[in-house]
Amino acid sequence: MSFLKQIKDITITNGDWSIIRTDLLTLEGLVQQIESLPYTGKGLVKDEVIENTCFPPFLQVFYYLVFQLRRIPDETLFFEEYLKWLAPTELTETTFTYNEQIYSRSGLQARALRTYPSLVRDLHFYYFLLASGKFESVDFSMCADYGEGLGVLVTKNKVSYAVSILIDTDRGAAFKEIKEGRHDYRHVTEIKLAVGFNKLVKKGNIYLLGEKQLAYLLEEIKRIAVGR
Repeated sequence: MSFLKQIKDITITNGDWSIIRTDLLTLEGLVQQIESLPYTGKGLVKDEVIENTCFPPFLQVFYYLVFQLRRIPDETLFFEEYLKWLAPTELTETTFTYNEQIYSRSGLQARALRTYPSLVRDLHFYYFLLASGKFESVDFSMCADYGEGLGVLVTKNKVSYAVSILIDTDRGAAFKEIKEGRHDYRHVTEIKLAVGFNKLVKKGNIYLLGEKQLAYLLEEIKRIAVGR
């Protein structure tokens, strides 16, 4: 049986819809896309009002676009689509109104673009782990990532581990501290990948995780398994 657009199945369970797509992306194809992605977010000025306002998560729009387009959206499409989803009551070239408050459009764009590389990096690392063939399963959940602070879930020897990526920057450390203060990690074995930029592999304008992080992850899993 063959459906169009690589759709494997559509299910409805208690009113909740799920669409399953196969062969959506490959690691090789992702790397090719990443190498050609423009990025203009480096060094943009932070708007403190924007930074301290709770807006809907960027990752929802990012992953939806990847699913819809079967490719990584560039930074322009990513931000323009996020603005549409945000549905501001008023939008000008310089400002937007959200929840009856007026905000800087460029400030929100700067915040979105600072998030963009990490979204690309996380997606690539998921497919990198999957392509490695070292795990029985590699899973990602948007809700678990944003709502519970858990990143990729890998299973090896029938034991699952949540992999949290912490890029060694002040912003990365602060963000992880907020997540850890908000969530209870006692129900899952978490492995933290604390990574400096000098340990990342640059592809185009994006810094990616790779073999070094995979090797560390496998060593940590081995160490944890021995101690059980």
